[in-house]
Amino acid sequence: MIVFRKNTPSFYSIENVFGALLPHLNAEVVELAHESKGLFNRLKNIQGLFCYKTSFLHITGNDHYLLWYPFKNAILTIHDIEALKRKSGFKRWIFKKLWFDWPISNAAAITTISEFSKKEILSLGNYKTPVEVIYNPLTLPLKFSPKQFNTNETRILHVGTKKNKNIFRTIEALRGLSCQLTIIGNPDSESLSLMKTYLIDYTVKTNLSNEQMMEEYYSCDLVSFVSTYEGFGLPIIEAQAAGRVVLSSNCSSMPEVAGNGALLVDPFSVDAIRAGIISIIASYTLRQELIIAGLENVIRFRPDIIAKQYNKLYDQLS
Repeated sequence: MIVFRKNTPSFYSIENVFGALLPHLNAEVVELAHESKGLFNRLKNIQGLFCYKTSFLHITGNDHYLLWYPFKNAILTIHDIEALKRKSGFKRWIFKKLWFDWPISNAAAITTISEFSKKEILSLGNYKTPVEVIYNPLTLPLKFSPKQFNTNETRILHVGTKKNKNIFRTIEALRGLSCQLTIIGNPDSESLSLMKTYLIDYTVKTNLSNEQMMEEYYSCDLVSFVSTYEGFGLPIIEAQAAGRVVLSSNCSSMPEVAGNGALLVDPFSVDAIRAGIISIIASYTLRQELIIAGLENVIRFRPDIIAKQYNKLYDQLS
């Protein structure tokens, strides 16, 4: 049985990932009865799982606390440890115990979404629970859609505005360049002020449907995804599937996910990001090479291919 968190307006990525896999998975799905907020709601969610008679439980992410109880044949998907990295001192110690150490110890198997994330999980402790890498699938039904690249006023798509999405350095890198920047998310006031100071032509969009998000990929010339940290990085393969040029980071999980289908730069260097964008705009040959390599790379992430790995794991535990 696959366990989803409570449906709320804020959920997005985890549900999209496993929603794309569901037609290919040999398992039923249950949604938690309560939103994962506060100790009481969490304990009720744990209690609620006792009423299901199932050969295995697959906790798909976010709700690690469900494995405070040692359910039989439980699988826990850990997407990354980014939330732990944001904490320090006693808060970090207790969060690590409650969200990683205890749930990992109570799981029969751990899956994670990249070799990078696996390495980070194993760095947290000497866990006996096996950890298997199963990549995220392509979640949007994007198809290759050729588009003439606009070298005069390049339309750049930037997905995400959390700190690790590196929007501030991206804005710095675009200073003086002729481009249109579309940001998916809610930039902070400092980022908005900087774009106005640099006279950058920008648009901010939020709460897009899957169809609207697909249109953003099709409309852009270049996807800039130069995060400083990612457990995976879905926008990389989404852009590749649409046939768009990708600029991404040479660290974290991004080289592993992008394959040869992205120009990789140092995300901590404004000059490197800027040089990457200029290189893509200037070179038709480079753009074509990246697009072709991206289309080849994205085949690895077809939902049916990824689902086979989960089904194999389910069969082993059933």
